[in-house]
Amino acid sequence: MAVKSILTAQTDFTGEIPATEKTSALWRFNESTPDSNNHLADSSANGRHFTVSGWSGTTASLPNGRFGRYFRMNINNPTTEKTHLVATNNGTFFSDIGEKIAVGGWINPTTYSVGQNYIPLFNTRQGPGQPIFYISLYQGRPRMMLYNSSGTLILDQTETPGFNMVNGGWYFLSAIINVTEKTSQIVLCNRADGEVWTAPLRTFTGTLNPSCIADIVMGMHANQYYYAGGLDEWFFETDSNLAIDDLIHYFRQAMLANGGDTSGDVDALTEPGVVTLRKGIGNLYPESGQLTTIATECSLAGSGRVSATSEYTAGVTSISLIETSTSDDLQNWSAWQAVGTNGELTSPNRSYIRYRVTLTTSDTTVTPKLLDITLHDIPKSPYEKLGFARPVILDENGAWETVLENAYDIIVTGEINGADTLEFKLPYSDPKRIMLDNEKQVQIAEDVYRIRTMTDEKGSDGNSILTMVYAEAAFYDLTFSAEKQPVEFNADLPAVPMAFALAGTGWEVGTVNVTTLRTWTCQEKNALSILRMVQNIHGGDLVFHSRDRRVDLLTFSGTDSGALFAYRKNLTGIKRVVDTRSLVTRLYAIGKDGMTFAAINGGKDYVEDFSYSSEVRVATLDCSNFTNPYQMLEFTNMRLAEYAKPRVSYVLSAMDLSVLTGYEHERWDLGDIVTVDDRDLNLTIKTRIVRRQYNLQEPWKTVLELSTKLRELGDSSSSTIADQFDQSNLIGQEIKDMVPFNHLRNSRADDGFAYWQNSGFEVDTENGVSGTASFKAVGVANMTKSMAQTVYPASRRNYTISAQIGSNNLSKGTNGQVGIELVFEYEDGTTETRFIDLY
Repeated sequence: MAVKSILTAQTDFTGEIPATEKTSALWRFNESTPDSNNHLADSSANGRHFTVSGWSGTTASLPNGRFGRYFRMNINNPTTEKTHLVATNNGTFFSDIGEKIAVGGWINPTTYSVGQNYIPLFNTRQGPGQPIFYISLYQGRPRMMLYNSSGTLILDQTETPGFNMVNGGWYFLSAIINVTEKTSQIVLCNRADGEVWTAPLRTFTGTLNPSCIADIVMGMHANQYYYAGGLDEWFFETDSNLAIDDLIHYFRQAMLANGGDTSGDVDALTEPGVVTLRKGIGNLYPESGQLTTIATECSLAGSGRVSATSEYTAGVTSISLIETSTSDDLQNWSAWQAVGTNGELTSPNRSYIRYRVTLTTSDTTVTPKLLDITLHDIPKSPYEKLGFARPVILDENGAWETVLENAYDIIVTGEINGADTLEFKLPYSDPKRIMLDNEKQVQIAEDVYRIRTMTDEKGSDGNSILTMVYAEAAFYDLTFSAEKQPVEFNADLPAVPMAFALAGTGWEVGTVNVTTLRTWTCQEKNALSILRMVQNIHGGDLVFHSRDRRVDLLTFSGTDSGALFAYRKNLTGIKRVVDTRSLVTRLYAIGKDGMTFAAINGGKDYVEDFSYSSEVRVATLDCSNFTNPYQMLEFTNMRLAEYAKPRVSYVLSAMDLSVLTGYEHERWDLGDIVTVDDRDLNLTIKTRIVRRQYNLQEPWKTVLELSTKLRELGDSSSSTIADQFDQSNLIGQEIKDMVPFNHLRNSRADDGFAYWQNSGFEVDTENGVSGTASFKAVGVANMTKSMAQTVYPASRRNYTISAQIGSNNLSKGTNGQVGIELVFEYEDGTTETRFIDLY
């Protein structure tokens, strides 16, 4: 998968003029007022700031506009206000004019400026020394004047555009002066209707002044002529690489973006490179806003996928919708279409693409943050199916290099939640052998692999040499991701640790429909090991999409394909294996720091299942990641359900009939449920493909391993083990050995609710654990019951929160929580809230 384009800069979201390495000066006018020196900043980082002459006591202002703020001047009477801008030349402004000069920006003229004879815009005629060029309006028409080193005019051209500028209109006026070819050309663009008018290419004789040290003056000439209206996004470049088409392209892109529009609901200016909702009255955000970006390159070689990087608060803020529209000319656009569930591009594949992104929040004090939008180009393989496919070598950008037509013994081996590898051979004499190299990527149908080992071997005849290639699925690279630090997950869905694992890897979380909540401590170091641990703890099937760098966690990754394996049809051999080597009937579990679930399991720190065998067969389950006994008990019961019966598997030699015309309906894939029919073994059973060794060249030699285990832990159909807790006097030895200083007062309810703020709890005077009483609450749907106490502990490095809890038929509703909430208040007055989930 190749990255086609990324939008991440401020200008991508606002439509402002982007700075380049050739930009000599760029004035965005985004300040609210000039600084203490009456300066308006040069955004090119070259320090060529404008000084405002005539700011105080005039109509000069910096009002809100389409690209943030803009500079407005001389609105009442230009000849008395006389406001203008001066950038003092330190002698370097035009010291290297190179082959081309590019200059221009946005103007918002008044009736005065489009009606007078001489209206200066960009002026170098004020000295010191001789000028180089002068852009002005003559009776509302653009005029370009060029000068040689003696101050003599070598071009004076007034243009007549195909439309008239009007009072209050916004226009992009720019020009390219080609010093080498001695040409000049102006383009004028109307924001109101998108019309673009390009002047004829003008030629001049003589040499453009190479030693100009004149200041740049905007809006004034000879202390007599003044411009009235607005200015925004003015720039000039020397030794520029821009052409007139680039200026037109910028204008058409700028027409699309709204991140800098101060009247809108999104803001791409306050935090550079980040889009948020726009803060309004009372420092509150709107509930939603839509960003429209500039256009960027599309022209995909294959299919497209869109991904967005954002910062959000789960359940509160989000990037709720991404839509796209495409065009071949930046003028005629396709209808907006939402990207697919996994970011699939649904708009037509055309030259350009733009995005419309909806940001939402349910809490108007916070906002989501959009950081970037990436378009991935996913080349289509020349082979849609595994059967008879050949390896395709990809270059470093993910594009095709070549197809290995002479590869043979091509075997793809895949397992549910396990290995995914590719092996093939190629004659050493094949001319395409030179294109093979370690770490190069190979595409097989929809999957991408990376070459890990290459072995050149000479045959026993001493003549034939072959190259054997072993490659691993691209997701194996997640093993080499940056090391992760330990982190705790508190009653989180699996998407949360998955996102943590994939952060900074270039991969992203796809579809996750496993809904188990788990509280655990992640000690794994790399992304792949974390993902494997998530699958182990939450259940389900990890599905890696190496082609578009996406990971799903599904309750069940296959389908009931309807495929039938039978002799004299597609079954050439079958082996049934009943395995009780790992049979367990009593399963212990040990959680973090030796935690067990005995207190909520009738005093037993194990679970039992004698449904298959009455023999006690003991094993211990490592649950050291778990910190919640309820979840650990549920997890252990689910694991024992697997271990307490024989593992029955089938190994088949079978043919993939779907590669044959007319048998496409016999298609099956890894993870699918299929039917096996063998009359000799008196066997007719539905079972699941858990391992596949697929022979691409000879599909009839494919080997499948099937298992009767059709559902995995995490399946939404699996019943949750209800916790049943009888009052117990069991207190672990670890707790007995503690000698804590308890900051809580009346923690055993000996004195009723003394020292406690109570809402919905009651005192049970007959049932206690370390005493005769306890606090008790009877849950009510959609109601919060709580008790709280404020403590003032001494300064220590660590604190321990402990509680003995019991429950009976506890069942949480939607968004329900059972736990302890801690609110820490620090000396500086700030607070931090932490919730410890207890169920």
